[in-house]
Amino acid sequence: MLDWNRRLRSFAWTSWLGLIAFSSITSADEFAGVSPPTSSTSPDLETASGPSPAQQRMLVMLQQKVAQNPEHSDSWRTLGRLQRRLGDPDAAIASNRKALDLDPFNAAAHFDLGQLLNDQARPDAARFHLQEVLNIAPSSNYADQVRALGIEAPAPAIAQLIAPTTSPDFADQPSAKTGMTSEPFELAHPNDLPAPPNLAGAPTQTVGYEIQTFDGSDDLENRLRQLESEAVNPTSPFRIFLETGLLYNTNVTLTPISRELAQDEQASFQWFASPDLDWKLIRRESSRAGVLFRGYFTANESQFQEFNLASFQPGAFAERDFLFGGNEVIGRMEYVFSNDFFDGNQVGDRHAGTASVTVIRPDLNAWYGYTTVAQSNFEDDGAVPAQTSLDGTTLTFGASHFKRTRWEALPMVALGTDLEYANTKGDDYRYLSINLHGSTDWQISDRWKFTPTWGVGYRNYPDFTDPIGRDEIFWRVDGKLSYQLTEQLSVSAVAGHDRFASDNDDFDTERSEVGVLVGFKR
Repeated sequence: MLDWNRRLRSFAWTSWLGLIAFSSITSADEFAGVSPPTSSTSPDLETASGPSPAQQRMLVMLQQKVAQNPEHSDSWRTLGRLQRRLGDPDAAIASNRKALDLDPFNAAAHFDLGQLLNDQARPDAARFHLQEVLNIAPSSNYADQVRALGIEAPAPAIAQLIAPTTSPDFADQPSAKTGMTSEPFELAHPNDLPAPPNLAGAPTQTVGYEIQTFDGSDDLENRLRQLESEAVNPTSPFRIFLETGLLYNTNVTLTPISRELAQDEQASFQWFASPDLDWKLIRRESSRAGVLFRGYFTANESQFQEFNLASFQPGAFAERDFLFGGNEVIGRMEYVFSNDFFDGNQVGDRHAGTASVTVIRPDLNAWYGYTTVAQSNFEDDGAVPAQTSLDGTTLTFGASHFKRTRWEALPMVALGTDLEYANTKGDDYRYLSINLHGSTDWQISDRWKFTPTWGVGYRNYPDFTDPIGRDEIFWRVDGKLSYQLTEQLSVSAVAGHDRFASDNDDFDTERSEVGVLVGFKR
């Protein structure tokens, strides 16, 4: 999971320093948090009579120490412990937050801060820090006391990855509404967990088709959504995600399953639905396997009903967790069969296999890499199949980096790149491409979030038969403003633009979308 040796060393070091600093002002039992202060050592009584001369000297000494060496985590924790004893809990909380900002693996600081927050009747925030003690130093004295309170070990590292609010400096602060907090493990409020990067205006579609986000960010979003579900509902065998809504689409001919960009631009209002479900039939401590179903369904205005799309995508998956070099690694294999229809008429089908690896580092930053091999078979091979057939194999490689930040309003950023080769039977559709994509989440408030995404790429058609080549530079920008109605239900306003720029006018095109989406997850 995480680097246990490093954490245990951190715990031993901070505990030893704290014991020395407080040997003159507190008993061993109180230092360990075994029992509440007695009447003779109550912080309130000490505040009423003022600190003793020895305590005042200790306070001055510790304040001077953090001023001289402000980057030393345990000095701040020690100062916080004395401030708590002297009846100044707000200052003690601030000092412990500083200690954890400098060293998130400081188990003693997590324990002290958990006790402080519990004293202030903030049990959810306290639970997060006490669970961190179990995560960092499960064999420690502190951990035994946490277990005695009935608190169990925290969720796996994927829960922390999916909820990178945190910098622990923010983890214990209450939200503005209904006492909700932004604790990564506070599963009573999973709507507080920052969602994975969202793709404005277009639900998830597996990698390999021409139009959707075209750059691989859809695959990253899908993987992060799977991890989020595992974090929020680690014991549930079912994962459900459904996004539906109404868009105004300036070019409904650019559909997710078409390799054709050469279409007349046709604007229409468009209803769509995109389910993403899986059922874990096998669940063990470090492995899971089951079946899944995805889909993408649209309905346009009546004059464009020939572009009404129904894409059915059943499949199966298996994944396993293991440790490698101090990192938690999640390997996953997935197979999806897609069967696609335009206005009830079959267009084609596709078999796709994806092997992926998610690497979660001890600092909770993560890498995601995947390889997809897809075989597409379209019903219509055109007049000259050697030139016009869309059938063929697509090979895609992608890697993305998921990075936590120290800013509460901007908890994560994601950046990725993809390489793709479509080896079609028809020369006009064979291409090589390279794509870059990025996204982030701006947490405006507890319920409001803005997600901008972007992508840019280049596609080369080396065997295109027309004298004027169809090589393309393409880019997209999207934005999604979401409001979380309940833990499961959200509503979003979306806007986005895709541009496919080519010297060949037959393939130079673009698309804009605006609309309203409703999302449901559990």
